[in-house]
Amino acid sequence: MAMGLLEAVVVLYLRRLLGVGFGNVLAAPSGPLWASIQGIELTRELATLVMILAVAWLGAAGWRGRLGAFAFVFGLWDLSYYLFLAVFASWPSSPLDWDLLFLIPAPWWGPVLAPALIAVVLVVAGVRLMWVASRRLRWFDALAALTGGVLLVGTFLLTTPPHFAWVAYVPSLLLFAVGFLRW
Repeated sequence: MAMGLLEAVVVLYLRRLLGVGFGNVLAAPSGPLWASIQGIELTRELATLVMILAVAWLGAAGWRGRLGAFAFVFGLWDLSYYLFLAVFASWPSSPLDWDLLFLIPAPWWGPVLAPALIAVVLVVAGVRLMWVASRRLRWFDALAALTGGVLLVGTFLLTTPPHFAWVAYVPSLLLFAVGFLRW
């Protein structure tokens, strides 16, 4: 949760410095200040992923346990990020409010509900995967989870605000969730 708090604080600072309020979330960062810090922001996002990986690596044994720990920590980080934005900025006002979700490898856009549902799946599946880390891997479940995950990323990368591809997102989320939870 501390990483979600830190993420929320950084985003609040960036939005205030860049003059992009939460009422105008669909406005992509721009201008000379953004141009000067964009590479730094990408590095910060990458560093966040490295920290989550490090926590997972140290927090569990074996590759399945570590994958479960990564999923759990990533999901908890994402949920706590939105929780702290709600506390500090009273945003989002609705689960359907749009957000710039991620910048790697390109900007990800979507309503807050979309990453929140994925985060819930990650938390539940992560706990389950850590719990049954010694069980044999079923290739079909792993393939379903991986395929659903890739399709989910594609849904975000190919979205053009303010139109979210729910028709592609929902079956991708279901494939991801069923595969990951059965895994």
